[in-house]
Amino acid sequence: MATWKLALLALKAQRSWKRIPPEQRRRLMEAAQTSARKHGPVIAKTVREQGPVVAKRVAERVRKRQ
Repeated sequence: MATWKLALLALKAQRSWKRIPPEQRRRLMEAAQTSARKHGPVIAKTVREQGPVVAKRVAERVRKRQ
C-alpha cells in the first residue's frame, strides 16, 4: 500500500517541479549543491553510526503493523 503512495507523491513532486520557472529551478539546484557539500559529510557520519539502529526500529514497527 505504501508503494502507491510513494508513486503519487513522486508524480505530484514532478508536476510541481515543472511549474517552477527554469531560472528558479537552476537556483534551487545550486543552493542544494552548496548545502550538500556543507552538510553532507556530517549527515553521512550520522547515518553510518545510527543507521543500523534506526533500520532495526523501522523493521520492528513494520512487523507490528502486519
